[in-house]
Amino acid sequence: MTAEAQQLGRIALRGGALTAAAQAIKIGIQFVSVVVLARMLAPEDFGLVASVGPIVAFVGLFQNLGLQQAVIQRPEISRQQLNQVFWISALAGLICTIVIAALSPAVSAFYADGRMTGITLAAATPLLLGSLAALPLALMNRNLQFGQLAINDVATALAGLGAAIAAAYAGLGYWSLVIGPAAGAVVTLAGAWLATRWKPGRPSIKVEREILSFGANLTGFNLVNFFSRNLDNILIGKFSGPVELGYYDRAYKLLLFPLQNINQPLSRLMVPLLSRIQDDKPRFRELYLRTNWLLAFITVPGIAALTIAAEPVVSILFGERWLGVAPIFAWLGIAGLMQPVSSTTGWIFICQGKTGTMFRWGVYSALTTALSFAAGLKWGAVGVAAAYAISGYALRLPVLAVMIGRTGPVTALDFLMVQGLLIIAAAMTWLAYDHLPAALIAQSNIVAAITAAALSYAVALAFMVAVPQSRRALVATWKTIARNIR
Repeated sequence: MTAEAQQLGRIALRGGALTAAAQAIKIGIQFVSVVVLARMLAPEDFGLVASVGPIVAFVGLFQNLGLQQAVIQRPEISRQQLNQVFWISALAGLICTIVIAALSPAVSAFYADGRMTGITLAAATPLLLGSLAALPLALMNRNLQFGQLAINDVATALAGLGAAIAAAYAGLGYWSLVIGPAAGAVVTLAGAWLATRWKPGRPSIKVEREILSFGANLTGFNLVNFFSRNLDNILIGKFSGPVELGYYDRAYKLLLFPLQNINQPLSRLMVPLLSRIQDDKPRFRELYLRTNWLLAFITVPGIAALTIAAEPVVSILFGERWLGVAPIFAWLGIAGLMQPVSSTTGWIFICQGKTGTMFRWGVYSALTTALSFAAGLKWGAVGVAAAYAISGYALRLPVLAVMIGRTGPVTALDFLMVQGLLIIAAAMTWLAYDHLPAALIAQSNIVAAITAAALSYAVALAFMVAVPQSRRALVATWKTIARNIR
């Protein structure tokens, strides 16, 4: 192994450890938030704020026009270009905030609820703050300042949780769910600027065509991907009401939202690392696959366990009045089995400058997802979750594998192997759990959940050790850890 490769391995290991520690804390904070706020607020409170979320998220897609990733991916970038990126991002954030403010009366009219006007206005605040923090955060990421990024993430999560709980305790109801994100955005902005101490120059909104093209394609992908992330909330909120949307929102936040919280910081680690070796195809493929085998082993068995023991888990965390969440939770769990690995395919597209291919995939994914939501809406939130899960395996996963294979250097077989092994292990776990003695899992909800988790990880480990590709990834990871702790 070359000195450069060893250095990259040390950076990846240190950055991965810092990122993992920060995410463990953040996920813990997220679970505390989900559980505590569910007991302090009513389902309608969550439904009201969730109804506004898609509108804010849609406008927010244009917050920095994909330029943040362009700063990270480019091999070289000048101070002048950085200054241009900052001012365009700031202008885009200001425009997004103004647009949401102008839309707030229309949002209130759409849902026929006067409370939506104030909620929409308050929810727009983090967009402007986020656009001002975009360039400093990108510089921290580009310069591999993973420790500072980890500290910033944890501080943001703590500030958001503290503000939300304090507001809920003060009796502010649904307002606490918008106060929390706003407080977190303030902390993110302050932390990013203090860490980088980067100062903008004279305002300029001219950017090179290549950077704009990269950012435009990435923004296009984010735009169409919006529908696959938020159309379900709009449809359920409009046709099934805020209570059922509240159930759906809690199921989504408990299961899929933590997965996004894993992928986002992991992308922060992997995109700059893979971008540095984008021309060395064998090393690119090796690092991508090794990371995904480890990611799949850590996440997929846990998702499987939560899905198998959906009712006990919901009862433990939310209480008996939230048992309506359980079937939604189970279907979202089935969909979630494929998401940890599928979500990382963006690394391949971004790090090799193939955001045009990424945009085309996003269009197909958004269309098939929207159709599945429409098909399942007849059966309410449960039907939407079930249709989403089924269409993911039948329509999206095979097409994504083909597109990855055509892009390279990761092949379609590589991708499907990582995806399929742990999903098959999850299916075997489900069958084994169903054949356990009823007296064992009926003792208590906690015993049922722990049994599902222990069984799921045991089966997954057996599958990983039995297959040469995954076994080699585990051994290589262990050797890297051992070499760097000597």
